[in-house]
This record gives sequence, structure tokens and C-alpha cells, in this order.
Amino acid sequence: MRRTKKVVAGLHGKKRHLDLIIALLTIPVLLTVIISNLMNFQKNSKNSPTPTPAQTREIIIQTAPTGAQAVTQMAKDPVTPIVNCKKLVGPISISFPGEGQTVSDNPICIIIKYDDPNYCSAVWSYRINNNSWSEYSSSSVCLYNLPKGAVKFDLRAQSTVSQNQVNISRSFNYDGLSDSPVATSSAR
Repeated sequence: MRRTKKVVAGLHGKKRHLDLIIALLTIPVLLTVIISNLMNFQKNSKNSPTPTPAQTREIIIQTAPTGAQAVTQMAKDPVTPIVNCKKLVGPISISFPGEGQTVSDNPICIIIKYDDPNYCSAVWSYRINNNSWSEYSSSSVCLYNLPKGAVKFDLRAQSTVSQNQVNISRSFNYDGLSDSPVATSSAR
């Protein structure tokens, strides 16, 4: 015990040397971290996609046959993406709750099925019991604190690339705990 106290007391005078040794040992660690980050940065920049060059179109303008030479001009056209999906609202359905089903969950999350890859994406808006329509969204729809009784759920789906719309309705009964006014929200 005395020996340990003596060693610790002797270190106080050598603190400057100990700080220097610790500082010198941290330099390789810092260099390793910096080099590792640079290597990862270079590897990630090599994997990033390169932009495709613009398509060029050759325009040839010929003059009247008076001996003059033809003028050739290169023009760049911007590449426009080609939409390979049908611009209509595809098959859309409400899989929960079923028509005429009685539910008591709070919230009730409406399951909307829209998964045909041949059609472009769609967004939807909904209303309950002929009230006002919600904003368009592609999020799940969850209904909170519905009043007990019959509920009419209307869904209005619209294609994101055209103005094509489809309306579907679902009637179900709510037998939950609440008798309060309708409060609706979209799940995120």
C-alpha cells in the first residue's frame, strides 16, 4: 500500500512527460480516422451514378445546287423520361373494414389496396358520412373517435400523372367506446 502511494506521489512530478506521451499516442489514432473517412468518401463517390449524356440530333441543311457545300449542325435535345405506366388509376379496393362489417377498434385503420405495377402511382382523398374531403395523400387512413352507428367512408383516388379519378365507397358499423363527434386523421 505504501509502495502504491509512493509511486502515485512520484507521478505528479512526471505529469508533463506523461501528457506528452499521451499526445503522441493520439496522433496515429487521429490519422487512422481521417484516412478511413477519406477512403470511404472516395469509395462512395465512385459508386454514385453518373449523369447520362444528352442525346444529340444531327441537322443537315443543304443549300441550292450552286456549288456551295452542305452545312451540318449538331443540336442537343434534352432527354425526357419515358413513363412506362398506364396513366389511369389502377385497380383500387378497400380490404378493411368489409362492407357492412361491425368494428370497435379506435383508431380504425382503413386498408387500401393499390399495388398493380402496370399503373402509375395514385393519391387519395377521403370523407366520412358525406362531410368534407380530406387533402390528397398516399398515406394510410386511420379514423379516430368515430360516433357509434353506421359509417359511410368515401374514397376518391387520382392518378399522379393525369387527372383520372376513381371513387369507391364502403359502409360499415362502428360499435366503439366513443359517442363523441367525428375526428379524423391520416396515419404517417
